[in-house]
Amino acid sequence: MKRTEDFLIEYIDNLFSSALIGDDCALIDNRIITKDIFIMGTHFPEKLPFYYAGWRSFAGALSDIAAMGGKPEYFFMGIAGESGEVIKELVKGISELAHIYGVELAGGDTVFSRLAVLSFTIVGKAEKPIMRRGAGPGDYVYITGELGGSRAGLELFLSGERATEKFIKPLPRIKEGIELVKKYNITSMIDISDGLLRDAERISKINGVSINLSGERIPVNQDAMYYCKERDLDPVKFSVNSGEEYELLFTSPDDIKEDYVTRIGEVTGGIGINLDGNPASPEGFEHFREVE
Repeated sequence: MKRTEDFLIEYIDNLFSSALIGDDCALIDNRIITKDIFIMGTHFPEKLPFYYAGWRSFAGALSDIAAMGGKPEYFFMGIAGESGEVIKELVKGISELAHIYGVELAGGDTVFSRLAVLSFTIVGKAEKPIMRRGAGPGDYVYITGELGGSRAGLELFLSGERATEKFIKPLPRIKEGIELVKKYNITSMIDISDGLLRDAERISKINGVSINLSGERIPVNQDAMYYCKERDLDPVKFSVNSGEEYELLFTSPDDIKEDYVTRIGEVTGGIGINLDGNPASPEGFEHFREVE
């Protein structure tokens, strides 16, 4: 039987009967808390310099805080590597990003491992935490930034070419998430880590709504546009399935006109994802494709 990562999360949730899981972060005592693990060969290529591996892994964890309109305050990290030099390079990337966002290291652990592994627990705060649940018919669908740059960067790197900046040094949308929540009525939000279509599908399912997207409105990253043009690929299809973009996907009834935001669709009744009026099947990253 075909099962997915979402099925495993549901299975774990049923075992523990916890009301705290199911979102980008847990909301506990007015704090938002997230946990993430990143493994060499799964989340970043084995040949990627460890400095960039540390940066982009920590960015992925911070993006969960951004997805709830929060500000990260402090974090715990666990790092495994095959040498002290590997761990030092990983920490250099993490520390630079931590300084940019003012996040304080509160503790952690280091161990030996043939594979580099990073684990983060981040604690933040949000004046008004935004959950995945809350979207309804009549809302518009928005995203921050552009899509496709991360996937193009990965594929270029794997082919021996120069990777894109969006792939090696992504910047989570923490400032933008806080600003959007302060200025507008944001009804639901998630960060784009597994691809626009797959993450939009999560919003669709949890709210029992249909997400209708317009292909011509999808903002495609310039690097992705060049990459697709050279290989005769559809840039929109390529970009809506690009994972680890760490942009924000959110819904709101408001007419939002920030320069970093694009309206890409609307929420209607029913359940499912439609692209240009046709049902769309996500092709984004899936950790577990088959679980009994």
